Amino acid sequence: MAKPSPILLLVITHAIALVNTEIFTALTTLTKALQYEKALAGNLREYVKLEQERLQKVLELADSYERHAETALVDAESYVANPVNAYLFVKTFTTDLPKTKELVSGKQNSEEFLQLLEDYQPYLPDEEDFEGVVAAILRLQDTYQLTSQQIADGTFTPTNRSPPMSALDCFQLAYYAYGKQDWHHMFSWMIQTLHVLDTEENVTISRSQTLDYLSYAATMQGNVHHAKHWTLEWLKLEPNHDRALSNILYFNKEIEQEQAKLESEGQSTPHPDVLPSLKNPRVTDEYRSGKEFQVYEALCRGEDVLPNPHVHKLSCYYTTSGDNPLLVLAPVKVEEYYLDPYIVLYHDVISDKEIKIIKEISTPMLKRATVNDPATGKLVTAHYRVSRSAWLKDEMNDTIQTLSNRISAITHLNMEQAEDLQIQNYGIGGQYEPHCDHARRHKEMSAFPPEEGNRIATWIYYSVDARQFEESRGNRIATFIFYFDEVDAGGLTVFTQLGAKIPPKKGSAAFWFNLKPDGQGNDLMRHAGCPVLSGSKWVANKWFHERGQEFMQPCGLAPNK
Repeated sequence: MAKPSPILLLVITHAIALVNTEIFTALTTLTKALQYEKALAGNLREYVKLEQERLQKVLELADSYERHAETALVDAESYVANPVNAYLFVKTFTTDLPKTKELVSGKQNSEEFLQLLEDYQPYLPDEEDFEGVVAAILRLQDTYQLTSQQIADGTFTPTNRSPPMSALDCFQLAYYAYGKQDWHHMFSWMIQTLHVLDTEENVTISRSQTLDYLSYAATMQGNVHHAKHWTLEWLKLEPNHDRALSNILYFNKEIEQEQAKLESEGQSTPHPDVLPSLKNPRVTDEYRSGKEFQVYEALCRGEDVLPNPHVHKLSCYYTTSGDNPLLVLAPVKVEEYYLDPYIVLYHDVISDKEIKIIKEISTPMLKRATVNDPATGKLVTAHYRVSRSAWLKDEMNDTIQTLSNRISAITHLNMEQAEDLQIQNYGIGGQYEPHCDHARRHKEMSAFPPEEGNRIATWIYYSVDARQFEESRGNRIATFIFYFDEVDAGGLTVFTQLGAKIPPKKGSAAFWFNLKPDGQGNDLMRHAGCPVLSGSKWVANKWFHERGQEFMQPCGLAPNK
């Protein structure tokens, strides 16, 4: 066998050397790769841990939504009729829902969920609902003189209580007031925020942030000493906060000026370690600080602010309204509330079945209630009327026609020129501030042209409103109101010039005349629907007009009577 040449041996030896070098280099890389593999395993576990934490939050949200829905749906109408329950529910889908979107956005299969959320959006509360329910809570707080603590603790009604509010829940109410420059409510709710925060186990908002806003609210309400006290507490948490340090200099200057003024007037200055009494004035517009509005709120609270001169003559009796065939076998129970002008409450004049039918018909038709704008003659929404309304014609349903016949039989008034039945559903804190049902005989007459006349009477089934009057009817001569619900708290019909208060009792109906016998409007009939503190309030209104009542309700012979 021939031996390989020296040159061939050299080539083979060199090739083996090269191969061994590449293997050595690859092994070094693989060794490092194994280390990265181990690190990658740790990274993956950390990623999975974070994902599990995220998914756990998603699961907790799902559990929270499910628990809340199951609790509320046991009696949904009663649940949301509590203003705090309504606030917490609306807040979930306005301020809290973005957190849910953030947890799932950009993740696998999230597109389908986000699309479902988009599809649900028209049926969920929005920012306007949130502002509305917050405004309602603050309105209820003022009208019924409730403390922030009573509302936050859920103890403002003897029944239908709500769960305690968190510090964040209180803060968001205060922050809404801050945005409206409503320092009175902002200060009250910031104090409550701090109070809840002091006992909160799972802290829902920063203490520093709370003290920051609280000191600002205190300053705006003239409580500089307290503002300094809370800012010093803030600096204990954030010693180098520039704004807090600057605020202390401002407060010191204000306190020095205050003390100098007191000394110049010969008054004693307070001890620096003793905080003066807190001030929290409620600033309102001219109307709300006036006598009528003060009487209105007092009546809503059930106070007897105006004596009834004929209270000893008031009585209850049965009537067949002149032996009307519809009433002979079932006389109507009448309870007098005022004699001159005459205001009565008819009891048991609408059945539960009829109420259910009317609600079912009107619910899909409900729209935000409006009022007539005297300046434009157009119908507009207004902050002083918070309800939703619908109008039902007699021919829409036999029940509506039956009610119209019954109203005519009870009142002995002609229905030919009466308005359609107006259904109103009062929302959270729903109200209708003091007003007259009839049109006045001057510039406001645009709502009731001279050839129409005024509303002669009103019958109200508690439910909703909005609409101008057609020609040739005359003014609203009377009002008849059906009450559809037993309201848990609030919701009285009150007469601010008389002091009369009518409770919304289910199945009953209030009745009064808006005009004097000579056809002039009777301003003593100014009335209001008080805010609903808790519960559901539906009413149905029937307004009668002058035309057609000439023989039913003859005009008086003497003017202004």
